[in-house]
Amino acid sequence: MILPPALNRPEYFLQPVQIWHRFRRKTAIADLQTLPLPWGGAIAIRPHPDDKVEWSLWIMGIYDLALTETLWRLTDEGETVLDIGANIGYITGLLAAKTGHQGRVIAFEPNPEVYGELVANCDRCKDASPIELLPLALSDQPGTATLRIPKHNRGEAALLTGDDPNPAETLRQEVVTVTTGDRHFPNDLPIGVVKIDIEGHELAAFQGCDRLLAHHCIRDILYEQHEGYPSPASSYLESKGYTVFRLWKGFWRPLLYPADYPVIHPWEPPNYLATLEPERAQARLRSRGWQVLNPKP
Repeated sequence: MILPPALNRPEYFLQPVQIWHRFRRKTAIADLQTLPLPWGGAIAIRPHPDDKVEWSLWIMGIYDLALTETLWRLTDEGETVLDIGANIGYITGLLAAKTGHQGRVIAFEPNPEVYGELVANCDRCKDASPIELLPLALSDQPGTATLRIPKHNRGEAALLTGDDPNPAETLRQEVVTVTTGDRHFPNDLPIGVVKIDIEGHELAAFQGCDRLLAHHCIRDILYEQHEGYPSPASSYLESKGYTVFRLWKGFWRPLLYPADYPVIHPWEPPNYLATLEPERAQARLRSRGWQVLNPKP
């Protein structure tokens, strides 16, 4: 049974204190606020309803529970993992906690303002794996590109491939350095998990990882895809041997549905999993419970 979205809130049922936070924290806060995270460490945020990640952390204590839980379950200790479009480091810190001291997290974030907060937040990651932070964007060609930074929701900064589609809502533009996955990892580095959220530029980033994908160096890829399925990005990954699933938020656990599952959630991001090991992924997500809300020591 699929619960109505308004009732499908395990973040509140399993963390009752967040209900209190939800009603107490109704207004934007200009100053940095530091919040503890369920897996240890802390993150500093600037809570504003326009900034989806930071506002969700402020009122719910977690962002995108289904994605967060799926990353937690699919990532193994000691692996190398990538966070592409790291923003302020929420997922970066999660991956560092799960991979442990023997792991390696590599995070890409080209927005100069956000990058400074990413560095500070990663300094707060205690007892975690080494984190390599790179002020770079990923695309299909190395060089430079223009990054559009919006007035609202700075997490939606995106590389421009033509004219600015909404100049009235643009705060400014920045010239940033761009690389490709194949160029940055020339030696077929084995990578366990990749989270990529770069506001519609995913296909170009995948094309820049053509060798890595063709050689099956990356096992699992979690990505956002607003245009639905199929898309050029999903078709490209399938051509490299990946199986694509739609990720859905159940009440007791994340669910893997067929990629063409048509329902649009009113507020949860449209996330997909592309994996070389579909049976492993399905087995990892089979058990009930939200491990990330109560991680084992």
